[in-house]
Amino acid sequence: MEQYFYNVNSFAIAAIMIFISLLILYFGYWLGRKKSSVFTDPMKAQITTSQTAFLGLFSFLMAFSFGAALHHFDNRSEAMMEEASAIGTTYLRAQMLPESVKNDTLNLLKSYIDIRVQTVQIPINNAFERDPLLKEASLIRIKLWNLTLKALEKDDRVATTGLYIQALNELMDSYDKRDEAINWNIPTVVLLSLTFALALWAWSVGYSSAIGSHMPSRIVIAFMISVVIMMSIIIDLDRPRRGLIQVSQKNMMDLKNEIELFQAEH
Repeated sequence: MEQYFYNVNSFAIAAIMIFISLLILYFGYWLGRKKSSVFTDPMKAQITTSQTAFLGLFSFLMAFSFGAALHHFDNRSEAMMEEASAIGTTYLRAQMLPESVKNDTLNLLKSYIDIRVQTVQIPINNAFERDPLLKEASLIRIKLWNLTLKALEKDDRVATTGLYIQALNELMDSYDKRDEAINWNIPTVVLLSLTFALALWAWSVGYSSAIGSHMPSRIVIAFMISVVIMMSIIIDLDRPRRGLIQVSQKNMMDLKNEIELFQAEH
């Protein structure tokens, strides 16, 4: 997974991109002022056409990037809810297991959800803290399966151990699905292409403004700033566990609290 833009604050990304865009805009204006006297009407028309083409290219890349980022965000939200549901179902069905393995299984599931809650609070690029938790979660899944084999020796009925095995398999599948969803990102080359297209458009606007003998209008500048803000939103949607827009962990936290309450009463 490409881990660019994870350590940079969302406001910093927006501010830097606004500054660079305005810098390119006025650089284009300055360059156009120097060359404006040598341009004929056909050349001016060609520059206007190029400006429109740059805007069209940028709009296409923006629409593609926003759609992909929103899709990735929705997938992560869905994967989180499915994992919370799978863990909750497994915990409920574990209470039907034989007494010899039931308590150990419930305690492992309690530890498992604690680890999963801790994991989502750690940035994706912080492998130093994240990897040990992922390894511990994998070990717990192995222990849960080993306890399941012991449960089968005591009770092999479909209505008890069989249903628990089904829930445990869904728990493991939900982990893989969520891990895969987290690793889905818009390729960095696409985001860089989007930035390059914005730079070309900003330069062409400044250049054509100089040829038309007027400064870039406030409306153009306002539009450019709003576009940059939208680009920072795309990065927030696409890069999980960073920035202002993050997947809600309410389902997982509610499940954790319910399990703690259940264990406190029993």
